[in-house]
Amino acid sequence: MRQGILVITSGPALAGKSTFLGGLKKLIKDFVIVSTDQIRLDDFGSYDFNPANETFVWSKAYAQTEDFLKKGHIVCLDATFRTPEYRGMLLNRFKSFPVIYFAFEKPNLETLLERNRKRTWKQFPDSAIEMMHADYRYPSESEKLYYYKVFDVNASNFYDMINIGGTYLHELHESKPSST
Repeated sequence: MRQGILVITSGPALAGKSTFLGGLKKLIKDFVIVSTDQIRLDDFGSYDFNPANETFVWSKAYAQTEDFLKKGHIVCLDATFRTPEYRGMLLNRFKSFPVIYFAFEKPNLETLLERNRKRTWKQFPDSAIEMMHADYRYPSESEKLYYYKVFDVNASNFYDMINIGGTYLHELHESKPSST
């Protein structure tokens, strides 16, 4: 059995993370996406963020992620991971697995607000987008040293990074036998 590999992305809402992950999923047979948004929808009937539900949402997301990793899958925990502190907690929790990080460049706020207006589903209040945009901290060079591999994703290399990252993940997965 192959060792599980954890994939994370970071960026504000509407930066393109889920679209990017969908592209990776098409390329990699053994790619699993654990989505906090999907857990909110499945268990609470809405994508809406409700602080009262977040402990449950994250506990379930972490449990699903760990289960898939232990079974040898390439797993992405799909969330914003906007700050080094959130990303650090994730690294600490899953330190026995290689973590591949796709760090999204911060789009300008107007681009995100326009994308939100064009959405026919899962629209966010403008204030939520503004808050996530303001909070997002792109990883520093020193933070990047904590990851197995970091890919910088921006508007001009978005589709290339899907192909490059997909090839890298596939090759890494094939070369990493399970240590358990």
